[in-house]
Amino acid sequence: MTARTLAALCGALYLALGVAGFVPPLWERPPSSPPIAVRVFYATLFNVLHVNIILSMMHLTLGLWAAMSANDKYSSVVFARAATIVFLLMGVAGLIPVREVQTLFGTTPLFGYNAWLYLGTALVTLIFAIRPGYELTQIGLKEQLNPHIPNK
Repeated sequence: MTARTLAALCGALYLALGVAGFVPPLWERPPSSPPIAVRVFYATLFNVLHVNIILSMMHLTLGLWAAMSANDKYSSVVFARAATIVFLLMGVAGLIPVREVQTLFGTTPLFGYNAWLYLGTALVTLIFAIRPGYELTQIGLKEQLNPHIPNK
């Protein structure tokens, strides 16, 4: 599997989660969970992942970023490196047992299985972020932008 395939799979997963967050037949009432201030579209998907409108929009944004970065090798490696940091921060924030941190001050539910989803995604993207053979150099960037530049 290449970094481009990883970006495409992450794009498909997070776009699907983002769209599912706006489809009421897929929702269940959240059981007991930390209180959040933004309760618009607040539910659980298949009684597993907590979502609300802000988290669904975050999933759509991350999925679109991943799908667009699957276009070429350079973008997909940059995605893998940056997404590792983003998903790691989201996962660790969801595991910290402080309600304000777990919910980003009441706006987004990052706790529960969401945290494990983000940490798992961070682990997979980390593998492709540090994989040998994916060095990003200025010369590689220039060749990607314009393949017609003569080699000196």
